[in-house]
Amino acid sequence: MIIFCEECGARNDLSSDNLGEHLHTFECSECCELLMVSKPSMGEGGLNAFAKMTLECGSRELSDKPISVMIVDDSTLLRKIIKEMFSTDDQLQVVGEAEHGLKALELIPQLKPDVVTLDVNMPVMDGLTTIKHIMIKCPTPVVMFSTLTGQGSLETFESLRYGAVDFLQKPSSLLKEDLKSQHELIISRVKNAARAGIDTIRYLRPAQVAQDKKEIGMQDCQRVFAIGSSYGSYGSLLGLIPEIKPQLPAVFLSVLYASAPHVDAFASYLDRHSRIAVRRAVDGDPLQSGTCYLASAFEQVKVKNESGKLLIHLHPLKNGDRPGQACDTLMTSLSDTLKEHASGILLSGIGEDGVAGIGAILKGGGNAIIQDPRTCLCNDTTTLTVKQYGLSAVLPGVTMAEAIQAHCLDTSY
Repeated sequence: MIIFCEECGARNDLSSDNLGEHLHTFECSECCELLMVSKPSMGEGGLNAFAKMTLECGSRELSDKPISVMIVDDSTLLRKIIKEMFSTDDQLQVVGEAEHGLKALELIPQLKPDVVTLDVNMPVMDGLTTIKHIMIKCPTPVVMFSTLTGQGSLETFESLRYGAVDFLQKPSSLLKEDLKSQHELIISRVKNAARAGIDTIRYLRPAQVAQDKKEIGMQDCQRVFAIGSSYGSYGSLLGLIPEIKPQLPAVFLSVLYASAPHVDAFASYLDRHSRIAVRRAVDGDPLQSGTCYLASAFEQVKVKNESGKLLIHLHPLKNGDRPGQACDTLMTSLSDTLKEHASGILLSGIGEDGVAGIGAILKGGGNAIIQDPRTCLCNDTTTLTVKQYGLSAVLPGVTMAEAIQAHCLDTSY
């Protein structure tokens, strides 16, 4: 069960097993405000039925009607440009505009937009504060839309931490892409965001969790997890990695579809908010348990066993190479090296990268954990994988972390 604190906006994840028969009180994980929640009727099927109910309530099924969009930006000119851009697509309809966050909070309950585009730097109420209030009062998919949310900026990661499902730069003639390409990208991403369910929203736990980090490498590594994280997976990673316990005898490697500088910045940010160590993958580094390594899809990443040590082999793609098989390459090398001690995780993504890699891991005797497609910002990859291999899907965040722990403790491998 997901509860947002009305005082500070922090997300609190509760297991239904810990709830009483009627009312349950607990302290907010961030501000310690006393919160109260009633236990839902479990009925036949127990916790699985409850999880299914949560998913069904959280998913957003859009009708044939146009996707309604609300634009929040303090610039009258930019609101006009964005509105004109959306008007070129029959599937989008701008239903409202606001010049700052406070005005947006007044209009959202009335207009009930399918998606909100939100600036970061605004007077009266800034974008990051506005997100927290949106997620408390009327959870709605939000796309951060600002010159501040470029690759590698702190605002990008903070907006995702507060619940944004995606981030984009405003259209500009200064960017290397032409304006037509920028418009097409923005329209496509806004459409994807509008279909996001409430369970795609993640609130990262406060940075204090980093204080109980264990010294890395103290446990013998018994399992290595390759994480396929294509488009739309930042929220899933932010919900997953901080939930992983540092004492697990496991290593995690994730390939991100982002430039190398952006991966560097995200690794530093995620490390500050996670109990396990998060590092940038470096060629030749030995794998150490209790660590998550991040790499860019513009690099070829493999794992090899050299003289009894598991080492990262990382090389930039050559000119002309396309980063469309980064996850497959990592997972296949992991399966070849570790066989049944290899695991694959697939999060939100577009396309087929990672599908063949999961197949290689399963063929080698390893296991796979797939994010439930109904909780993905983009579910192309996860839907295809579940269907092709007949796999069961897993809820993101805490539930996926628990599945990882179960695999690590399974002595049958």
